[in-house]
Amino acid sequence: MTSITSGLAQAYLLGRYPAHLTLSRRLSDGTAILIRPIHQDDDALEREFISGLSADSRYNRLLSSRKLTPEELRHLTRIDYGRDMAFVAVAANGGQAQLLGVARYVRDAGGGGAEFALVVADAWQRKGIGTLLLDTLLRHARTVGIERLHGITLATNQAMQGLARKLGFAQQRDPHDATVRLVEKTLALGAASAAAYPTAGRRAVVPANDEHVTPSVEHRAGGTKT
Repeated sequence: MTSITSGLAQAYLLGRYPAHLTLSRRLSDGTAILIRPIHQDDDALEREFISGLSADSRYNRLLSSRKLTPEELRHLTRIDYGRDMAFVAVAANGGQAQLLGVARYVRDAGGGGAEFALVVADAWQRKGIGTLLLDTLLRHARTVGIERLHGITLATNQAMQGLARKLGFAQQRDPHDATVRLVEKTLALGAASAAAYPTAGRRAVVPANDEHVTPSVEHRAGGTKT
């Protein structure tokens, strides 16, 4: 684990890290957490998080049993905030930061939609973290003009399907693969968002009942995604 504060300093100095998107939340059991965009100093946290996932969670996350390469792991923490986004849920454990879950989207080539993925650490499932993360991701996507979020989940992943229904995602069987389900949500832009992002659908315009909640194939859009 790394210090809960030291890793943020460098990212703030870069002038690109969207620190204003950081949220303080408290779980139903009283645990205080931060939900914030991922940054490049989260390498160690991300590595510890992924290595701590159970075999089932890892399979639900990747839709396979393969392991991520060091380069893929590094890629997870280095994103273009103007195009893509990843939010992490972080708690302090003995003065050290612990990553509890990650939700992210990667914009489609056309820019109007984005593929999303979500995973929560096994010990922190069923505490509302998945709902908090996915809701935060949805709100942000709507704000920056993304018109729809879509993903893939295993047909056996009832927890993800339940969370998707809870947050208004439509679901259907994949006509080409009976082992997975397609989930999708159309995001209605508010008047303020539409005015602020008139080019929504063409390009980026920027200056959470949680078991194995991991939709989306992880090796799309030019890199592995959590």
